[in-house]
Formats: sequence, C-alpha cells, structure tokens
Amino acid sequence: MKYPKINTCCSTEYLNMKENLRYNILQIRLCALVVIIFFFGVVSCKNDASSQTQPPVNDAVIRSIDNVGQLNKLIDTSKDRLLILEFYADWCPPCKELTPILEKIAKEKSETVSIYKIDTDRHRELMNSFRVTGIPHVAFVKNKENVFSLTGLYPKTMYLKAIEQYTKEIQPDLSEDQALILDRS
Repeated sequence: MKYPKINTCCSTEYLNMKENLRYNILQIRLCALVVIIFFFGVVSCKNDASSQTQPPVNDAVIRSIDNVGQLNKLIDTSKDRLLILEFYADWCPPCKELTPILEKIAKEKSETVSIYKIDTDRHRELMNSFRVTGIPHVAFVKNKENVFSLTGLYPKTMYLKAIEQYTKEIQPDLSEDQALILDRS
C-alpha cells in the first residue's frame, strides 16, 4: 500500500500546529496546577490566620488594656495589690503558650493578683512605657512601680515565685514563744 505524498509545506504546518497544541495543553495543565495550589494556599492560610489569633480571654480572669489612660487609672487604684501585665502579640507562638499558664495563675491567685494583657501591635506607646524589647514580656507592678519583669516564656513556677515574692505580707520578727502561740491559734 502506498501512502499519499504529503506536501512539505503542509507537513511543516501540521508539525507546527501539533507542537502548538502540545504547548497549549502544557500551558493549560500548568495553569490548572497554579489554580489548585493557589486555592489550597488560600484555604490553608485562612485556617492558619484564624488559629493564630489569641483565644478569647475570659473577662473574669484576664482583662485587656486598651489605652494609656486605662493603664494609668488601673495602676493608681491598685494600691498594694500586685498587677501582672502581659505584653503579647497574636502572631507570637510563645505568647500563645503563656496565655493558659497566666489564666491558671489568675484563677489560683485571684485574691492577691490581677492579670491584664496588652497587645503590643495595637499599643506601642504602652509597650514603650515599660521598655519592652521582646515578647512575651510580663511586668509585675506593685505600689505604682514596676518591681520585676520577665521577657520570654518561663515555666509556671517562675511566675508563681515572683508572685509569692511580691505578695508576701511582711511579718514582724517574733520570738519563738510568740510564733508557737500564733501557730496554735
């Protein structure tokens, strides 16, 4: 069987058309891949963004401070009560780990301390007034002055030791007999 003779002009056009078709199919596949990657990227970013925000803070346990006036009023009215100010950011992983620790402490020590949160991204002026250079930063304020600060994430016991140190009532020196009488009563 003899095949018909193909004109070289047509065969070149045919090959060019075939090559263009391959190229177009490759472009379509590439575009589809880009769209799929973009779609999954947007979906995963949306999920990450929602998980990166700080969990809602229980108003009874830890409150947020929104401005300098609110902080100044709080410090002025705290008298000798220990205030704990946590400087945090929503995007900060150690800050997220610190939140449940401070919530537990706030519940356990509610008679002696008050804990407040300050978002450093929204309240730079408050951050600067406490000379915060890193987050999380926890400032302990008593009698209108910053008595102690911790920058970074520490175990719960470290915060409890600081609280204990600054909430101890100063006991007068007692003789052994007086101490025994107090212990018995």
